Amino acid sequence: MEDDQGVMVAKKANFRSWLGKMFTDNSHDSHQLPATSKALENENQWENYAQEIENYFEHLLSLNLDEEICKEENDILQADSTEPGVAEDAVSTMAMSVAAKMASMRRRMEGTQKMIQMKREESKVNSERCAKAERAKCLCNSRVEELEAKIQEEVLNRLDLSKSLDAEKEQIQEIRRDIQESKKRLSSLVELRSEVYSKLQTSTMARSHVEVQLEKAVIARAQMVREIEELRKQRDILRRRIEFCKEKDAVGTVAKLNELCCGYREYTTKDIRSATDNFSESLRLKSGGHWTNVYRGRINHTTVAIKMLSFDNGLSQEAFLAKVKALNSIRHPHLVAIIGSCSEPRCIIFEYMHNGSLRDILFSSSQRNHGKRNRAFRWNHRIRVAHEICSGLSFLHLARPRPFAQVHLTASNVLLDRNLVAKIGGFRLTQSPDANETLPNIQAFGVLLFQLLTGRNRTGLVEEAMAMDKTALLTVLDERAGKWPLDLAYELVGIATRCLECKVDFSLAKTREELEKITRKADDLVAKSGCEVVVNGSIDDREDSSEAPSIFLCPILQEVMKNPHVAADGFSYELEAIEEWLNTQRDTSPMTNLRLKHKFLTPNHTLRSLIQEWNRRKSTAS
Repeated sequence: MEDDQGVMVAKKANFRSWLGKMFTDNSHDSHQLPATSKALENENQWENYAQEIENYFEHLLSLNLDEEICKEENDILQADSTEPGVAEDAVSTMAMSVAAKMASMRRRMEGTQKMIQMKREESKVNSERCAKAERAKCLCNSRVEELEAKIQEEVLNRLDLSKSLDAEKEQIQEIRRDIQESKKRLSSLVELRSEVYSKLQTSTMARSHVEVQLEKAVIARAQMVREIEELRKQRDILRRRIEFCKEKDAVGTVAKLNELCCGYREYTTKDIRSATDNFSESLRLKSGGHWTNVYRGRINHTTVAIKMLSFDNGLSQEAFLAKVKALNSIRHPHLVAIIGSCSEPRCIIFEYMHNGSLRDILFSSSQRNHGKRNRAFRWNHRIRVAHEICSGLSFLHLARPRPFAQVHLTASNVLLDRNLVAKIGGFRLTQSPDANETLPNIQAFGVLLFQLLTGRNRTGLVEEAMAMDKTALLTVLDERAGKWPLDLAYELVGIATRCLECKVDFSLAKTREELEKITRKADDLVAKSGCEVVVNGSIDDREDSSEAPSIFLCPILQEVMKNPHVAADGFSYELEAIEEWLNTQRDTSPMTNLRLKHKFLTPNHTLRSLIQEWNRRKSTAS
């Protein structure tokens, strides 16, 4: 329909085209929806479309088409009444068109009914299909959920399997490494087996060789046993010869001293001053760190000890000379021999003891002057010294007539010569012999025995020794003397205890015999083991064989020289000692007491190299 200006304002739609468009739009939209929602939407749309078609069809039936058509014809006739010819043509034409339209409308309605019936049937089929699709969808959803659960379970299983697979791979790698290591070990074991086998063969051959050597050694041992028996016999013979030679040497020493002093000699003041370098303090001797009234000097190329006396002893000059001559007649290997005397200044000349007093060796703190002698003063030397002291003391107490001399037996009055032979000194002239001197000297000898055993000199040693048992005393033996044979030390402790008690039945002569037996046992032990000491059937440490040769010792310091120099007298001295000697305005020789031609010192390189070689060997041996 158009308005007065010719603009379209309405348009009648063809029912068939409307149905076609509806189905076309329905099919077009159905392609754009998901498969699961298409079925529901198609079913709803078909139901809606079918309902709309029925409503429209009922509307058409309710309309009175004949009346409308007649009304429309009347309208047309009224409009065209002014034109009669035209009106008749129009009526006829309209009647035909109305009839045609009615027929056409009926046909369309029939077609529409058929289409509606067909669409209903199609909608029913589609509804059934949608129901089936819905059931299939529910089934599929349940299957999908089951599959998703199974897939999730499968994923978890795969993760577990992956972890297990990784662990298995690691185990396999570890097993491979173990296999490789086992192969290496096996190869090394094979090599070791071959090596052990070769060594076994070698050891078997060596064993057979050792067996042969053992047989030879057994034969050689039997031969050595026979030789040892022969050597023991020779040793006994040599020991008897040595004892004989010692006795002969002792007699020869006494004879030499008698020859040296021509029985006895009185020296002048000039002789004494010359021997002592005018009483030089450098020649004055010390004992226990204190100065004494004894000087070292040289008379007739012999070193002597000159003891200065005071005039406070109450003896006249004639009595002094007579008693000194009487003392000169007392000769014993273990008493310091008197060589002579001098009236002005009043002094007595004794033989010189190069190793000083027993006190200096046992108790001196001066390691510079006595360290070497301490190391050399072993247990067997101490036992021998004890026997020698007892021998000299027995002579003084048992000799008849008793000498006009007193001896206060202490470690300071026991002197040792170059060979560590003990001699009693420190005589004091008296008006008459003292019979009460025996008991104190015997007790003093017991103290000396404890000092030799323990190496101690403190106050209260005697009281402690009396309070201690013999077993406790063995724990305080002097370690510097080496490992004491316990049985010999036990016997010495018994003798020392008896000396301290000094009962009525005590016999000094019997004590000397016991010490002589102990000394022989000690010598047998040393001779039997060579340089080893046997204690309770076991071999202990060796004797000190590192004593330096006398040529290596400085005559002044009595130590091994480090920088030896030759003086004008032909003797070698330590450079420091001889320079100190010469710097004190001395021009005489320390050895000969003769005037030196010059004071020049020459290094003794040969002796120095020998001393260095000896020190090197000593260090290597230690």
